[in-house]
Amino acid sequence: MTTLSAQADALATTVGVYRLEDVAIVRVSGDDRRTWLNGQLTNDVRATHAGDAVYALIIHLSGKILTDLFVLDRGDDLALVVPSSTVDAVLEQLGKYIIMEDVELERLSDVAVLSAQGPAAHAAVERAALPSAQAFPCDRLGAGGYDVLVPQADADAAFRALCAAAEALGGSAVDAEARVLAAMRSGRPRFGTDFGDRQYPQEAGLRERALSFGKGCYLGQEIVCTLESRGQLVRKIVLLDAETAPAPGSAVTLSDGTEVGSVTSSMIDPATGRALAFAYLKRAYAVAAQPVRLENGDATVTRVLVTTNV
Repeated sequence: MTTLSAQADALATTVGVYRLEDVAIVRVSGDDRRTWLNGQLTNDVRATHAGDAVYALIIHLSGKILTDLFVLDRGDDLALVVPSSTVDAVLEQLGKYIIMEDVELERLSDVAVLSAQGPAAHAAVERAALPSAQAFPCDRLGAGGYDVLVPQADADAAFRALCAAAEALGGSAVDAEARVLAAMRSGRPRFGTDFGDRQYPQEAGLRERALSFGKGCYLGQEIVCTLESRGQLVRKIVLLDAETAPAPGSAVTLSDGTEVGSVTSSMIDPATGRALAFAYLKRAYAVAAQPVRLENGDATVTRVLVTTNV
């Protein structure tokens, strides 16, 4: 059995393979699909071609995050890979904004999603030679990667082939815990755990990955652009290093007990024996090397994940 740390290493240095079992696929079709969808997302999908993928958010009018997703250009349609937990809300919100456009939304149940993540992901997909699959560049953990759409009937065979290809390249199949560790090591906060409908995109560190400021109007754009141009973020997401893993929701304080933030997730890295934790800190304390206190000991800010200057 490959160890947790080795699996996380594979995701960063070779390739790790897994099934995306917590996502749903929404097909967007019709002649107006591209221009219409561009008005619903935070990122630009106007110029994609078949085989391209774009990471984006759907946000509320308040500017807070409804969901993250990948848009996959399949040529004849666009496929949205969204968390299963938000697919109903996504369909409800998107459906309200189809007025006169030639657009249809359909949740697909006959498609499975496999993922190969790491710098050797493309090589693994090519080596697996999956005849019924479509592969798209989707970097989920910070080291490059591909999502592979396959018919449900072919999913088991495709997964075995992709695992064999990964092993031949020095990688492996990976479990959910290893993916969490890899995400924390690379500073990739996770939707539903580290960000969601309480955060603006910028404070969750998603500016570079998920926002376009040249694409034209979209739902919730006014708030996002106001934050960018003249606003000030109240808090920012950071990565902490600590001796022990604090509980999600626990307070982050200064040495005098002043509360300056809270933890969203944490885990012990078995390679170091120390804890990694994501937390939101007030702007003044979201600074690299800032010492803080957790419920169970001292910690230090090792990375500030917000790139905007506000």
